[in-house]
Amino acid sequence: MSPRLAPGDALTATGVVAVVRGTRPGRVAAVLDTLVAAGVRCLEITLNTPDAPDALRAARDRLPAGVELGAGTVRTAAEASAAVAAGASFLGAPDTREEVAAVAREHGIAHYPGALTPTEVARAWDLGATAVKVFPARVFGPRYLRDLREPFRNIPLLPAGGIGPGNAADYIAAGAIAVGAGGSLLGDAPAGGSLVELADRAGHLLAAVAAAR
Repeated sequence: MSPRLAPGDALTATGVVAVVRGTRPGRVAAVLDTLVAAGVRCLEITLNTPDAPDALRAARDRLPAGVELGAGTVRTAAEASAAVAAGASFLGAPDTREEVAAVAREHGIAHYPGALTPTEVARAWDLGATAVKVFPARVFGPRYLRDLREPFRNIPLLPAGGIGPGNAADYIAAGAIAVGAGGSLLGDAPAGGSLVELADRAGHLLAAVAAAR
């Protein structure tokens, strides 16, 4: 069984998971370190990032205790098993696949499968999701999330896709347990852009989420 969310978890404590994808080789460590220094405590490296398993191993060995590090875009059992072997403490995905859920349950780690419709949300939860990633959230926005919360008050919802410092508070106010932030947070930092600006965006995102709770 994948663990359910608890108040002391990094995700629930900060309300943010930073999604790092498509990072230029050699840039992953700098981006992760900047995010952690800014206060982010839940980080996801997507498996379509170059050398993702190696990046996961290196980050797991280097990042401080209390930082959750997981793998994203996990869509097969083989990918899930490889992510766990590399040190991932949670598995995220854009969709819901029973084979990935099974690996998460086997290893007792958190699982954030993707869903959009009410039927998909219910299925993801029934398969043991720790929280259900509402993706892509930008399609319907915060009002849709609020509507989902009405029949699914027992299911933690984690919207992702198009969320950043400017709109994260709207999703928290609509009932999200946390938000996933990728491109809107990272900007051009993965390609060599300013890490100072990345830290500033991360600080604004965390502050916006905290104020909306």
